[in-house]
Parts: sequence; C-alpha cells; structure tokens
Amino acid sequence: MIDRLTELGFSSQEARVYVALLEQPLATGYEVAKHAGMPRANVYQVLGTLADRGVVTSATQEGPARYVACPPADVLGRIKQQTAERADSLIADLSAIAAPEEQAAYTLRDRDAVTSQVLTLVAEARRRVALCLTASDLTWLAGPLRAASEAGCQVVVNVSGDESSDLAFAEVYRHEPAARSVGGHVLTLATDHTTALVASFDEPVGAVYTRHPALVWVVEKLIRDETYMAAIYERLGPQLEAEFGPHLVQLRARLLPPEQARQLISIVGFGAGGEGIAALLDPAATTPGTGPVPATPEKGHQ
Repeated sequence: MIDRLTELGFSSQEARVYVALLEQPLATGYEVAKHAGMPRANVYQVLGTLADRGVVTSATQEGPARYVACPPADVLGRIKQQTAERADSLIADLSAIAAPEEQAAYTLRDRDAVTSQVLTLVAEARRRVALCLTASDLTWLAGPLRAASEAGCQVVVNVSGDESSDLAFAEVYRHEPAARSVGGHVLTLATDHTTALVASFDEPVGAVYTRHPALVWVVEKLIRDETYMAAIYERLGPQLEAEFGPHLVQLRARLLPPEQARQLISIVGFGAGGEGIAALLDPAATTPGTGPVPATPEKGHQ
C-alpha cells in the first residue's frame, strides 16, 4: 500500500504515517513514530504537512496531541478529482500547442508496439476495416476482425498465402502464396476512411500510422487496388497470364526495384540470370503496343 500511495503523490514517509494512523487511530506523535518505525522528529513534521493537506486531523484540545487519519474515501476521492481536473486542463493546454492530429504521422519501432496499434485501430473502428496481410497475421488478427464485424463493421481482407482461419464474417480476396511474392512481410490497414497504418514485420520491425487525409487516401487506394486485382485475377487469370506471362512477370518485373524483379523472375521459373532477365529488365526490350518481349523459360521450369 505504501508504494501505491506514493504513486498518488505521497512521499514514502507521508504514506507510512497515514497508514499507521489508519491502523492506530488517536495515536500521539510518539506512538505514530513507533508504529511506523520512523524518528519522532520526522513524524511531527510529516503530521503537520498531512494536516495542512487535510489528510490527518488533530482530535484533542488538551494534553498530548492525538491524530486521526481522514477517511480514505475522502482523501483519495479528493486526489482523484484534483488529478482529473489537472489532466483535463493539461489536455486542453497541450492540444492548443500541438499540431493537428490529421497532419501527423507516427512511427512505431518494435513488434509489440506495431501489433498493439493494429489491434487498437481495429477495435476502435465503427464502420469499416480494410487490410492486406499474410496468412500468418490471422493467428492474432482473426479474432479482433471477427469482433469488428460483429460490432457492425464491414471487414475487407486481402490475404496472401494459405489461411486456415474462419473468415466467413469478412469479404475475403485471396492472393498469391507468400513463397511466390516479393517485397517482404508487409501489412496495410485502413479504418473508417480516417486512419491508416503501414507495417513491415521484417527486421527491423516498424510501422507508420496516420490520420492525414492524403496519406489515408493513398493507403485506401492501395488496398482497393489489391482487392480489384484479386477479383480480376480470379476471374481472368488465364487470359492475364497469356498476355503478361506467368505470375504477370512481364508486367511486374518492369516496375519493381531491380533486386525484387530478379527475385520475382527466379520465383516464377525464368532462372536467376541470363537473357530472360535481361529482356524483362531492359526497357529497350519493350515493343510499343505489345508489352515486354516474352522471355523463354529454361528447360524444366513452368
């Protein structure tokens, strides 16, 4: 109890004296010092301070002064009210000097902070939750997403990889397995068209979340485009691959950073080197109106 009182603004000695008087009402300063295990001179000074603050009161008119602790409900209730008033005043003062929240982007630096913020945004959503994630993220997100749906939110999930979670409550759009994707373990989230978060779970783990309207719009558009692509690919996959190659490699390799483009080409079966990569990565290999020149798969690859 001493430690908990010090957390509320009591000094260690003040807390010990107050507790001693609760346990032994009508005690003299000498008796309080003995009960609390403190020097008598210190006790009288502390008693005076506590009396000035309305925490203890003198209960005798004559003879040795005896003290009584004021009821905890009164003492702590007053502290609670004063703390709330100070906090409200400080919130107002600090808000007056802070940049508008929608103008700021906040950075998170570790996995616990990132997952905590994701869960908070999902729990606070009132109308819509939309996100892109990998199947492994559903081990900790499926339950909160279900709760958001049950609370009345539209839940849109773009998931990469094989997921075993029950997502019947959500609009689900399935993408390529993680083993066939490039760019790392990334999660994007938008809630209520007002907040957005982009997280990388590759080391070093980090994320940015914001209420800035322009940044929220960018994340919303990214998630929508992923949704459109999944729906279109599910319906027209063979035609798209006939036009742009397996895994749309001829289109995607032109727009990815070079190292990710090489990784993608290797994944879909064109090997990690040779003329196939050069043709896909060389802008001069593009024939106007026809897209990049198709690469020839190495023998044994699909």
